[in-house]
Amino acid sequence: MEFLASIFDNIFRPLKDFFAKSFGYVMSCQDYIEALRNEMNELRSKRDDVKRMVNAEELRGRVPTSQVKLWLERVAALEEQAAKVDEEFRERLTAPGNQSKRVLSTYQLSKKADKMVTEAYDLKDKGSFNKVADELVQVRFEEMPSTPVVGMASLLDQLSDSLANDEVGVVGIYGMGGVGKTALLTKFNNEILAVAEQINLAIYIEVTKDFNMEEIQKVIGDRLGLSWERKTPKERALILYKVLSNTNFVLLLDDLWEPLNLRKLGVPIPKRQSKSKILLATRIEDVCDQMDVKKKIKVERLPQGEAWELFQEKVGEALACSNSSIRCQAEDVAAKCGGLPLALITVGRAMASKRTAKEWKHAITDLKSAPWQLLGMGTDVFDHLKRSYANLPTEQLRTCLFYCSLFPEEFSIHKDWITHYCIAEGLIDDLYTEVDEIFNMGHHLLGVLKRVSLIEQGDDEYYIKMHPMVRAMVLWITSEFGGKKTKLIVQAGTGLKEAPRAEKWTEAEMISLMYNDIRELYEAPNSPHLRTLLLHQNPALEKICDGFFQFMPSLRILDISLTSISKLPSGIGSLACLQYLEFCATKITSLPRELGSLINLRSLLLSRTPIQTIPSGVIGGLLALEVLYMYKSYGDWKVGSSDTGVEFQELESLRRLKALEITIKTVTALQKLSQSYQLARSTRRLHLNGCPGLLTIQLPSSNLWKNMTGLSFVRIDNCDDLEDVIIDCSSADDELSVLSTLQELILQGLKNTRIVWKGGCVQHLTNLNIWFCNGIERLIEILSEEQQELQECRLITAFPNLKWLYLHGLPDLMSLSRGRTLLAFPSLEILKVLKCPKLRTLKLSAEKLKEIKGTIGWWDGVEWDDDDHKYALLPLFKQL
Repeated sequence: MEFLASIFDNIFRPLKDFFAKSFGYVMSCQDYIEALRNEMNELRSKRDDVKRMVNAEELRGRVPTSQVKLWLERVAALEEQAAKVDEEFRERLTAPGNQSKRVLSTYQLSKKADKMVTEAYDLKDKGSFNKVADELVQVRFEEMPSTPVVGMASLLDQLSDSLANDEVGVVGIYGMGGVGKTALLTKFNNEILAVAEQINLAIYIEVTKDFNMEEIQKVIGDRLGLSWERKTPKERALILYKVLSNTNFVLLLDDLWEPLNLRKLGVPIPKRQSKSKILLATRIEDVCDQMDVKKKIKVERLPQGEAWELFQEKVGEALACSNSSIRCQAEDVAAKCGGLPLALITVGRAMASKRTAKEWKHAITDLKSAPWQLLGMGTDVFDHLKRSYANLPTEQLRTCLFYCSLFPEEFSIHKDWITHYCIAEGLIDDLYTEVDEIFNMGHHLLGVLKRVSLIEQGDDEYYIKMHPMVRAMVLWITSEFGGKKTKLIVQAGTGLKEAPRAEKWTEAEMISLMYNDIRELYEAPNSPHLRTLLLHQNPALEKICDGFFQFMPSLRILDISLTSISKLPSGIGSLACLQYLEFCATKITSLPRELGSLINLRSLLLSRTPIQTIPSGVIGGLLALEVLYMYKSYGDWKVGSSDTGVEFQELESLRRLKALEITIKTVTALQKLSQSYQLARSTRRLHLNGCPGLLTIQLPSSNLWKNMTGLSFVRIDNCDDLEDVIIDCSSADDELSVLSTLQELILQGLKNTRIVWKGGCVQHLTNLNIWFCNGIERLIEILSEEQQELQECRLITAFPNLKWLYLHGLPDLMSLSRGRTLLAFPSLEILKVLKCPKLRTLKLSAEKLKEIKGTIGWWDGVEWDDDDHKYALLPLFKQL
């Protein structure tokens, strides 16, 4: 019986247990759910302990072990499954349904919960670790793809010096697109950092314009061997900062378009005496400044020799074996690339298969007129440069840049010229009312373009120029990527003898034919879309046919300055949209009456033009005028009943005027100008010519200048009655900065004038030119001889910021000062002396003097008080 009972028990007990458990799953579901909740709470507590230990280790620069990461992943997965089971249980309690189905779902839910309890218990049991983190496994260095570079040896030396200089933590490399910044960084990475023993880690990152902070953190973290599971950017930054602070690293950030917040990124800024470095490369100089760069390195275009070397390398053997004719053409093609490595490489490859001189000549033609037609120029060069153009924040800047492209290649462009076009286009906001504010805004726009490497400095700080490839890129974009070539006619500085035929003007919107030798415009084109016409600097141009402007209803900007035109053609008054008209330095002697009908004209420039006649009402009719330049031009303004010429009231009626250059020929007109607040504050240049009865001019403090807050230039010539130009600040108003903007003064043809110092100085004057003034014996007189004799030897600084002093045609000039007085010029850089035969002493203090220009005969005749003074100035002498 016992045997049978044993058999029965072995067979039926499992069945009994199964049915009991199944019945329990159905009847005690809540108990299973509660058991799961309790077990998961204990597991979470265990997980939090492990995570706390892991976080502590990560902050010490260690990385979680694979076992710990796997355990945390399994806990997270189980936690997700348990949450779903708990949610399903809560929904089942309230959801109605078929009873049989409810029994089945209850059974399944309890069974899941039971299984998860076992798994949670198992994970809890395995959650005790001897260690939770290992030391980081870092990849010290990665070689980057690179290309051979030319002409960068000195730049590499500068970077190497910065690496060794513990005082320099952040280095900024900037320059235009395609100039070789990336090539420089990769070469530095591959050749210098690869063998730099003091560096534990070198990381190269191409940031690009649409960078993502988390992606950059991931690149750095991967190189450090860090793991980022379930970390916020802030947590990642904290870990990166801790790790990088304890290692000597070099971080190379290429192609930056905006400042990168290193603090948010988690990268410590290297301190003094640190071996760590951050090197960034950008097209935008401001990015360097905003990232506290300690050393900026500008990557310039290649000089001619190195550019030719790179070009030859890319063209290959065909060029080396070519004849002299092809070689000459090839040199011209290479020169058109403007020393830009990307252009030299692209054009060189495009020309590698060209074998004849005519093919090379055709390439030069393409580079002049449509460079995008050369293989690779559009995709490889212009698309690359276009990113800088597209990154400009405003259309205002793009228009400003476009006007720069209308000048000849590599031409030095005065900033004011572009500012005038910007005013005409309405780009200078009406918010700016002062003359200085207007031109400062124009210079600001050009400064932005310079700092983003789209233009460069020209001959000096007042000029800019444009790289030929940037210029070509802008014209390519404006012509809708070469798709509408007829939209633009830009042939500036190309040696044209004749203008393009009239039929080619039909679709044109912008035409620039400046700096050519065009002699006549004899056809009247039909140009309904033409907005800008620039004929500046065609000295042979004498005639524009009548009716030439009849079919240009959209014309806004017209520049015919520096031509030989003696008469404005009839029909000029039909240009109803005209905003800007310039005919400076022409031979025009009278203004046509119809000019007064240009009611939208904002800028009228006719300086250095011998205007004799202006019909009544013409100036007064131009009520929209904001800029009027008449320097060394018409000056017969009628103020009193005895005066003749245009009524001064016509000038005063120009309520919108912001910039005025004017010639004045009478004392009454000068007084009227100084008393007219609107006109005086608009005056930039003042030309006093003749002015009978004008006996003295006082600088810098005088009621004459009180309202002239924007005056930068004064020329006084042929004023025969003028006796003294007095330097005296005794009457200056402490609350008024008088002549604070005056930079240049010209005194010419003054027969009886002397410069008298009474006290103070002309603070901001930088240029002083004195020409053909027969009465000047000393550059500066000190009151009277009697007072001078009573004084001890003294030092006078009348022009503290003067940089240029030009003395020409002064037959009686004997010395710069009288007796024991010594003139100090603390900022003087250039002294030029011509036709001053009696000037035999050079007694002055000028520690910044760089050049003394004069004839060898005059220099040899100078008498010196001592040889030390002579030999100190001798190296500065430049013979004229």
